[in-house]
Amino acid sequence: MNSKEGNLMLSEDRKHRILQELAVKGSLNAAELAAELGVSGMTLRRDLALLAGRGLLNRVHGGAVPVNNPPSALSGPGRNTGATSDNDRRTTIGMIVPSASYYFPGIIRGAEAAAREAGVRLVLGVSNYSMEEERRQLRRLYDLGVDGVLITPSEPSVAGTETLTLLNAAVVPVVVVERSIDDTLEDAPIESVRSDHARGAQIAIRHLLNLGHRRISLFLREESPTAWQLIDGYHAAIQRAGLSEDPALVRTVPRAHKDPQAHRSWVGGMLEWCASTGVTAALIHSDEDALQFASVCQEQGMDIPGDLAIVAYDDEIASLCNVPLTAVSPPKFDVGYQALMTCLNRIAASRRSSRALQRVVLSPSLVVRSSTVPENAAREALGA
Repeated sequence: MNSKEGNLMLSEDRKHRILQELAVKGSLNAAELAAELGVSGMTLRRDLALLAGRGLLNRVHGGAVPVNNPPSALSGPGRNTGATSDNDRRTTIGMIVPSASYYFPGIIRGAEAAAREAGVRLVLGVSNYSMEEERRQLRRLYDLGVDGVLITPSEPSVAGTETLTLLNAAVVPVVVVERSIDDTLEDAPIESVRSDHARGAQIAIRHLLNLGHRRISLFLREESPTAWQLIDGYHAAIQRAGLSEDPALVRTVPRAHKDPQAHRSWVGGMLEWCASTGVTAALIHSDEDALQFASVCQEQGMDIPGDLAIVAYDDEIASLCNVPLTAVSPPKFDVGYQALMTCLNRIAASRRSSRALQRVVLSPSLVVRSSTVPENAAREALGA
């Protein structure tokens, strides 16, 4: 994040970033983080003072460190609870994600920060997009006697799956993370926290429309769990703009070829198709594919954004492209944070009168970079 982007960061966003920095690095340098976020040292010190006052960190000379014994916001009613000393069992939340290498590290860090604040233990399992492994991990967490479960299923929906049967049989609160459960509302007493990917696609398309683009293509991997949401958002934005829909503008990116050159050739063919059909902009999921498109664009002598404006979806590595890519950034840290807090709230509610099940949907944001707005125009927009 550059200093100009940091100036736009809201107070609560900064606090989340501070807690994230502590969760990942174990300490922070106030001067360095203030410079990175583009705020004054006084502003950051004020944030640190507020968080320290809540017992969420310890201030030290030049920065902050995590609290050694964070205050326990809740004590869980799990099967092995009841003791209160430091040597006894803390509330434990199990978490299962499909991957720990792309996209989900941000969600994990958010859950970890929330667990640190609440003084609870987080136990992680990775399914590697295997439904069989997902169910094995879930049974393992049940056997461990966890007090709650956060799970991101491998498939876009758990409706009609063995995983849903296992979740329905849980005797502890379950929160489905980054997946819709709208089609399971009558099947299981589970909650969910996810990004609104349809809205993310709408934000991207509206950005491109506002720049004057009218032929905008959507490229995405068919097997992606978020594909249908991106398609819905794309169509909604096109319809709202009063443009006629062209089904040919939604293109499926094939699985990566064993021969990288074959995949680059496919991308080259798609760029030729864009030029021949008047496509001037594209929303591309994921970052990896967007970087591939940008690379082949440059090899073919195409100008970005002059010949083709590109918006990536995920914002994991989009900023590292030779032409930094504008990207939709799902609120990954906040999804993980809210998921764990939702689970803890449900644990607390089990000791009193029941409360309504929650379906929390968080909006992505757009990070504008050079792939849609020329660098000089981007600087003017930021007031440079």
